[in-house]
Amino acid sequence: MSDAAAPNPLVTILMPTHARAHLVPFAVRSALAQTYAPVEIRVLDNASPDDTAGALAEFRADQRFHYHRHPQDLGITGNWRYGIAAARGEFFCLLHDDDTIEPEFIEKLVAPLRADPTLALAFSDHWTIDRHGRRLAEESAAATHRFGRDRLPAGVIADLARVGLVEHSVPVGATLFRRAAATPEMIDERARGAIDHWLLYQIVKAGWRRAFYLPERLMNYRVHGGGMSTGRGRGGMVAGHLFRYETMLADPAMAPLHEPLRALWAHEATTEGIDLLAAGQRTDARRVLARVLLRQRPPRPRTLAAWALAHLGMPGTWLARRLVV
Repeated sequence: MSDAAAPNPLVTILMPTHARAHLVPFAVRSALAQTYAPVEIRVLDNASPDDTAGALAEFRADQRFHYHRHPQDLGITGNWRYGIAAARGEFFCLLHDDDTIEPEFIEKLVAPLRADPTLALAFSDHWTIDRHGRRLAEESAAATHRFGRDRLPAGVIADLARVGLVEHSVPVGATLFRRAAATPEMIDERARGAIDHWLLYQIVKAGWRRAFYLPERLMNYRVHGGGMSTGRGRGGMVAGHLFRYETMLADPAMAPLHEPLRALWAHEATTEGIDLLAAGQRTDARRVLARVLLRQRPPRPRTLAAWALAHLGMPGTWLARRLVV
């Protein structure tokens, strides 16, 4: 009997949440509305100060629904590690507490994974929605283009390293992972707000090279102020990306991608320098930016502009706070 003909394997929908009692019920409803069975939904409440438990009380009678509240904030990395360890499914996804998935999300993405055991993950495109849940057509198309998914052929992706780590075409919130390819040990505290990209790197590093792309919008990504949990603010994102890029640049196995990765590192390091300058830490900003200029050939205009601002004293700090980055 082929795998495709076997009984449907369990799929786990992990839902890390923090202080989103007003939004997480929408995410849970979308998870429970899947056309695929069997599924389990595991809400991972990261010590929310609001009444998340009360907001989810209506789902307690559903045997597919599981709720766990951490008494202390584990940060996004600790919460993800806990969730992946708790997942019982052969496949799992990470659904953010403010996003939703379409009813056929699992059904359509699990099929290629069952058919081809060499695939680490399957992913789709996504809609961008506003804080009220309304789809934003222009913003959705812009995101598809920005991350190259409009140029990505449907089907098997043979070079997950380049597509996921350089082109950033894989939206983790719209991805179904093979449980054997993604383990709790892959989650590193130092990755902070860039833990999604770090997880992809660890999957590639473990020897998984292939994925599957379905060019349909099967997830709804909400844009609004605020982050999902501790470590997802701007500072946590920049620090996490810098850690990720520096680790990959020191990894001989990533040598074929070092040139584009070095450019990505320089962009993030310049962002760090601008942030330091905006915070009034001009000496530290100059140190960071000098390092970028030494490694960036030729120097990029954005880095040169930041370097110039770092030598203007208070006017430079004032301008940095208004710099669009």
